[in-house]
Amino acid sequence: MRPVAFGVVADVKPFRALCYDPAVAGPLGDLVAPPYDVVSDDERRELLRRSPHNACRLILPELPYEEVRGLIDRWIDSGALTRADAPRMVAWIQSFQLADGTERERRTLLAAVALEPYENRVVRPHERTHAGPKEDRLRLTREVRTNLSPIFGVYPDPAGAAWSAAAVAGPPESELTDRDGTVHRFWVIDDPSALENVSAAFARAWILIADGHHRYETALAYRKERRAVQGDGPEQPFDRVMMGLTSLDDPGLVVLPTHRLLSRWPDAVEGLVEQPVGDLESLLSALGEAPETAPAFGLVRPRSMSLLTGARDADASPAERLDVAVLERRVLIPGLGADQAQLAHDGELGYTKDARDAAERVASGAVGAAVIMRPIPKPDVAAVSDSGETMPQKSTYFFPKLLTGVAFHPLDV
Repeated sequence: MRPVAFGVVADVKPFRALCYDPAVAGPLGDLVAPPYDVVSDDERRELLRRSPHNACRLILPELPYEEVRGLIDRWIDSGALTRADAPRMVAWIQSFQLADGTERERRTLLAAVALEPYENRVVRPHERTHAGPKEDRLRLTREVRTNLSPIFGVYPDPAGAAWSAAAVAGPPESELTDRDGTVHRFWVIDDPSALENVSAAFARAWILIADGHHRYETALAYRKERRAVQGDGPEQPFDRVMMGLTSLDDPGLVVLPTHRLLSRWPDAVEGLVEQPVGDLESLLSALGEAPETAPAFGLVRPRSMSLLTGARDADASPAERLDVAVLERRVLIPGLGADQAQLAHDGELGYTKDARDAAERVASGAVGAAVIMRPIPKPDVAAVSDSGETMPQKSTYFFPKLLTGVAFHPLDV
């Protein structure tokens, strides 16, 4: 038998999705959940209360991992989950509002993407990962043999060919509003001609992982395990991973910053100029007006706020030019003795996407300092990918998140 072989461009196909049947399981809005790594303890309890079929019971289960597969089987037996008869994709539009009141709409195609090692440059990372989350998700995947949550990927498509090929028309087949006020609308794409055209539109594309690096690397590890047992042969479902795909050129693609929360701030920082400001609004305004050609970030301490700026290293690579990399290289490593990954592991670094929340935590004494970051421009994200580099973890926050529970991707035939 011939071994599975994929090309040097993204191989995007429909899949026989496992989906909720609202007639049995209830409204989709009661069944979906955010990605497992952004669910707080309070939100988890609320999701579990919301429905006995909520997807949180799969991604953050009350049961031991080895019993979650049985839960899925019971949902299938009851009709709460049903397997599509034919391969499909899902067209997904998210309508949302930014903090400044701007209305946006992001278009995503949910499909099955052929797994490729990073070195092939077909599917590319942009952030570093850590072993712990991958080990955890691999243990769960071994038991459930299912992609439970979609990875979020972006791809170059200035003409919008892939979305146009899906031929989305008519009213959505389902709709819900999530906790952030984002409206999600869904269309099933199962016309063979449309599906073929969507796949063809990716013929010259690569995919950058925007969210879900740990889950992608888990999928690679799981496929390696399965292939070690089964050997080479025709393609199997575990040779692919479920992804939500959005064009880098989609006007609704928003990259928000992730602010840093530090237990302490170094006594001295070299190579950066500190400009005091009066309050958070002034800090955010100054940060927004700072030239993008040089590093800049805000600093919140218990009794002061300031803008930090500096000169960019002339020979810096695309990744080294990023504000978050400059923070690590010029402040954290020399001043606190470790990079962001180690500081986070040691409990000295945390994250928030809300600048006001960051300032309030400093004022309350919960943290010693907060670093307010600027969003990384989309061209810079692409430039880091093109250079083959990666960013520190949580350098970006792609908003809104993709929900878990819209569809599941079984990894057995």
